[in-house]
Amino acid sequence: MAVVSGQPILLSDVTAASEFALVIVPRGTPDPTAYTLDRLIRRRLILAEVDRFQPPEPDPSEITVRVDAMEKRAGSPAAFEKALAVTGLTREQLRRYVRDNLRIETYLNERFPERPDIDRAAAIDAWSGELRKRTDVTVLYLGK
Repeated sequence: MAVVSGQPILLSDVTAASEFALVIVPRGTPDPTAYTLDRLIRRRLILAEVDRFQPPEPDPSEITVRVDAMEKRAGSPAAFEKALAVTGLTREQLRRYVRDNLRIETYLNERFPERPDIDRAAAIDAWSGELRKRTDVTVLYLGK
């Protein structure tokens, strides 16, 4: 669906992000697939920055808590395992995804601390937009 710095983002990545609520699509979004793909592109760009600066590793117990919450949202262990199988993810791949999300959170909290005089979300959006301008991003998905 897209290629970011030579790394593909596949339909299965978008499906997994939706299935496990890794990307929350706002109600009324005209093309949830395009929105999810855009968020995954942004995540890939930010993760490249995170990898450059190496924030501390997240607590493994926090990763477990988040993955367990996903399993609970699935309704049962069997339903969770089925969702993993359908999306082509393993539990370990999901754990790595959650780990990277926690690393991103840590990095963004350090780089963009909460301040009353700054719209943090807008600052992050502007910064990630600059990352996108500096990176080779090809979007192949044409939308609905």
